[in-house]
Amino acid sequence: MIKIIGFALIIIAFLIIIVSICSRRQNFFNIREIIRAHFALFDRCRSQYIVFYVAPLLLSVGLALIYNPTAKFYDSISVIISIILSMLLAVLAIITSFDYSNYTNENTRSNILNVVKETTNAIMFETIICVLLLYGMVVVVVQDVVTINAIVNRVLTGVTVFLFSLLILDLLIVVKRISRIIDVKLNERNNRS
Repeated sequence: MIKIIGFALIIIAFLIIIVSICSRRQNFFNIREIIRAHFALFDRCRSQYIVFYVAPLLLSVGLALIYNPTAKFYDSISVIISIILSMLLAVLAIITSFDYSNYTNENTRSNILNVVKETTNAIMFETIICVLLLYGMVVVVVQDVVTINAIVNRVLTGVTVFLFSLLILDLLIVVKRISRIIDVKLNERNNRS
């Protein structure tokens, strides 16, 4: 009976967190705006939705059907997520510490600020995925305590693999944006020399 009450309290806590974060009138952390800005990256090339969202979905469903993960699988993902999260926050600190005011060409300054904004949005989106995955790991810990049927286990596996695949693919966006920032910084430095 105590395990059921504990499990119910965990579910209620998750629901409170999700509802409060996804609220429309949220001034503190507007997750809706972050997701909207992330999807705006694909406005110019809608076919990339297939690569970044449909392919991970197919991969996750396929893996959920054929693979029954162990605790080691989730432990490994937790370690990888922690490393990626710390890397993303370090990159965010680096790109926000650059001085972009010294660009003489207004077009270059506008472009670089746009790329910085897109990179920041991509990093925030990645951070949300990392946090969701880490919360999911809590569910996996609870799974060891409370018996969950095979269907729920498959769903958890599918969601975990989908979010992890999305995380890895979206890292490509972050790397591409950072390389553009570095290129502009190097070109500006070469033009001054």
